[in-house]
Amino acid sequence: VNLSGSYTYMLKKQRVYFGGDDPSSPMAGMFPADGIEMGEKHALQGGIVAGMPIIAPQLWASLQLDKEAVALAEERARGSQVDLEAEVRKAYMAVLLARESLRVLEANYANAQTNYTQTAAKYEHGLVAEYDKIRMETQVKNILPNVVSARTAVSLSEAKLKVVMGLDLDTPIEITETLADYTDRVYQNLPEQTKHISLEGNSQLRQLDLQGRQLDAALKVKRMAFLPTLSMSFTYQYSFASDRFRLGDKKRWSPFSTIGLALDIPVYTGGKRYYDLRSTETQIRQLVAQRVTAESQLRLGVMNSLSEQRKALEQFASARDAVATAERGHKIAEVRYKSGASTVLELNDAEMALLQARLNYSQAVYNYMVAVFSLDALRGTTPTDAK
Repeated sequence: VNLSGSYTYMLKKQRVYFGGDDPSSPMAGMFPADGIEMGEKHALQGGIVAGMPIIAPQLWASLQLDKEAVALAEERARGSQVDLEAEVRKAYMAVLLARESLRVLEANYANAQTNYTQTAAKYEHGLVAEYDKIRMETQVKNILPNVVSARTAVSLSEAKLKVVMGLDLDTPIEITETLADYTDRVYQNLPEQTKHISLEGNSQLRQLDLQGRQLDAALKVKRMAFLPTLSMSFTYQYSFASDRFRLGDKKRWSPFSTIGLALDIPVYTGGKRYYDLRSTETQIRQLVAQRVTAESQLRLGVMNSLSEQRKALEQFASARDAVATAERGHKIAEVRYKSGASTVLELNDAEMALLQARLNYSQAVYNYMVAVFSLDALRGTTPTDAK
């Protein structure tokens, strides 16, 4: 239903001739030879125009097409959310890893400084050789650049986290967790079998399915184009016409109304509808093949994610034992060095072994959780869904 209105001002009236200047015309002498001007200068119309389809198969089918388009848009938004949350979780784990690496390096640096101070004091009293003092001083200086790099890595990882979260880089953030808080989760997220992993929630496959449903609806719309349509129309308007623009002249206002039916039967369009139909059918077959390929690639991604989890789990178990062994070895090396039973080289080797074991342990936790987050993204699940 629409309200319509129009105004027309006639610049030059149309002239009509009835043959007044033709002696053979039955109208001869009744009308002027130069004709008669027709119409009014001012014409105003306004009223209601309504239309309703009675039989419209193509229109009804197009409503389903619109519905599928809305569902596809919603799924794309959900897919973007899944990907974004996965990126945020990975960026957050990168911050925890950078902070843990910095903590380990700072602890190692502090320990190296302590050892250097003790060794320098022993050297002053003639208890150790100058080589031991130089060796300890060199170790302190070698660790310092790594500490500086680790601090830079923390700043960069925090900046990336702010970027993926849509925060201003100047916004302060406070992180209360450490990477050690995730060690218990390693065994809570043991790798599953590939065949048990469902991809029903994967946004890419869901979008392809919705695109298929959209193409099915479009195919139905194009099939309905072969069918006739029947529609009804109704008009109720007032018209005003006068050489003088006086709207208060009631005699110049006159209503009129119409009601009608319109039948449209498609007959021939040069094959356009037929080839449109064939084109959509081809798109559907292409989409089916595309989905098969996409699912195969996603299954490969699932296998890779599970493989990364298993590898990280083995690294985690090995690194955990290595940390315990390295801590024990470092304590023994300290006692041996302080008692003069070993050289500074042995103590340095123990410290480097402990440092590497702790870094490997942190890296294994990080690798495992990132693999878990990647698998969650492939599944199409997020922590928001879990809540």
